[in-house]
Amino acid sequence: MPGREPFAAQPDPACDIVSNFRAILDTIADGVIVIDEAGTMHWFNPAAERLFGYHRDEVMGRNVSLLMPEPDHSRHDGYLADYLRTGIKKIIGVGREVQGRRKDGSLFPMYLSIGEQRQGDQRLFVGIVHDLTRRKQAEAAQRRDHEALRESEARFSQVADMVGEWLWEQDAAGRYVYCSNAVESILGYRPGDVLGRSYLDLMTFEDRRHWSEGVPPQGRDARPFQRLVNRYRHRDGHEVFTESTGMPIFDEAGRLLRWRGVDLDITAHKRFEDALRLRERAIEAASVGIAIADARRDDYPNLYVNPALVRITGYAREELLGQGMAMLQGPGTDPESRAAIRSALRGGGVYEGVLLNYRKDGTPFWNELLLSPVRDEAGAVTHYIGVQTDVTERRRAEAERQELEIAKQIQLSLLPKAPLRLPGAEIAGMCVPATHVGGDYFDYFSHDGRVDLVIADVSGHSVGAALIMTELRSTLKAELRRAHEDRAAPGPAALLGAVNAALFEDLQGAELFITLFYLRYELATRRLRFANAGHNRVLLRRRAVAGCVELDADGLILGVKREPGFEESGLVLEPGDCLLLYTDGVVESRNEQGEFFGVGRLCRWIGAYGDMAPGQMVRSLLEELRGFCGKAAFEDDISMVAMRVM
Repeated sequence: MPGREPFAAQPDPACDIVSNFRAILDTIADGVIVIDEAGTMHWFNPAAERLFGYHRDEVMGRNVSLLMPEPDHSRHDGYLADYLRTGIKKIIGVGREVQGRRKDGSLFPMYLSIGEQRQGDQRLFVGIVHDLTRRKQAEAAQRRDHEALRESEARFSQVADMVGEWLWEQDAAGRYVYCSNAVESILGYRPGDVLGRSYLDLMTFEDRRHWSEGVPPQGRDARPFQRLVNRYRHRDGHEVFTESTGMPIFDEAGRLLRWRGVDLDITAHKRFEDALRLRERAIEAASVGIAIADARRDDYPNLYVNPALVRITGYAREELLGQGMAMLQGPGTDPESRAAIRSALRGGGVYEGVLLNYRKDGTPFWNELLLSPVRDEAGAVTHYIGVQTDVTERRRAEAERQELEIAKQIQLSLLPKAPLRLPGAEIAGMCVPATHVGGDYFDYFSHDGRVDLVIADVSGHSVGAALIMTELRSTLKAELRRAHEDRAAPGPAALLGAVNAALFEDLQGAELFITLFYLRYELATRRLRFANAGHNRVLLRRRAVAGCVELDADGLILGVKREPGFEESGLVLEPGDCLLLYTDGVVESRNEQGEFFGVGRLCRWIGAYGDMAPGQMVRSLLEELRGFCGKAAFEDDISMVAMRVM
């Protein structure tokens, strides 16, 4: 150096030390500095040169403070401060982290350890300097990474909490070792309530049994899983569905350490999916045809059709999809109905009506159609739902019921319209069909000082029974007219024989029969004659006798034999006596317990209320029957005729 003799020319007390270890000192990776008690540097190895940026010739003989920053008296961790304050001897053998100063003035961290070596009477100190720059940089980077990771985890946890995701970690046995705050909103438990518990403890009984028996927790397949649906039991008891995703964490030896994962509450989504699936199944299973059409196209093509629509129309699903339902219209379809449908579709309205459509094979059917629009959030119509019901049979049944109602009115019109009041007798009747038409018939008519009463019951409740009843009435009227013209007055038994002969062939062909009770009352003599063709016995209530008497005469029902033979009986009535003719619908009426009204109850009722006028009597008896039956409907036609002797 200028102004200084080369260091090698000066006697150096450290030469012996260095000479012994020079080969080692020159190759060692750490910097080595040899100084005396005054701090003068006597050796500077190549590693120290690289570390501090000085050539050894630049530092030999100079004070070691050249390599140290100026002391900061506000701090006490600098080597130089300790050296100047206490002397180098105080820190021998104490390694510490200090700062070094390079030739360019830059500072760097280093680890300095000092050892003492005696050379004769002189003490020398060997300083070993290790550069900590890379380690410090790595530590700083690690701290930054750790802080970034911690911040990232905190942000992720906050986001997960906001979106309702439950973050968790479990040990290898399935016990929770970490649980995010979202568990409280999902299951109602605080994180601390869950830690240490097995995931099985939180599940429903069904899922707990499934995972315990099917896949024991310790034997879980240590592979990642995604979107696994679990059922947990909320703290308040209701069921919670979650979608779980997790992955195993292993150590270096491949042993399972823990599980890390996330659960998302999908309860509402699952309920919606279940409800949607149920609706889809209901639509598929519906007995009515359902079609969903695209309202954004002018031809309204079908996007969906259910099996019932396929069955109703006869078209395959593939033939209906992509087509409009106007394909079902044909020559018989009402033009006004077509126009109403087009108007509803174009205006985004609802259509409801019945129109004639045609199946694939050309057969017509009556279609009860309901069209309803589906709108989006903006109110625009995007789809139309059509519900179609084949009402052909219903319309046919309605037409038949209408015809039967007309037949019923015609049939009832053939019965007497009002009570018959005669000198010495008053008669009234009533018929209540169980269905639209039936086979009951009653009549009463007066001629030549006498009055005839008839009550009959044709088997069945069909139109055929009503026709036979009409034929019976016509036949009976014809026989009476012929007898009047011939000035003959055949008795009740002879009259029944004539009627049976006239109707026998028709009854045999229709496989029907008639029960009939015929009475003739002479007004002047009050003599009553009667014959019975298998009908219910007529009840007689004598004014002076309690209870009632059953009137009967032998005879088969009409239509069984061509010449059955009928017995005729008779007796004399007294003023105040009362007769009741009835069909079996009266005594066979049943209440809700299945008990019949019966002849005994009917006889007791007549004994109690036989003083009524005939019209009032039949009306009161009908109310008695209705009260007895309660909510049970009449199973058979009910016909009654009452006669009171004056």
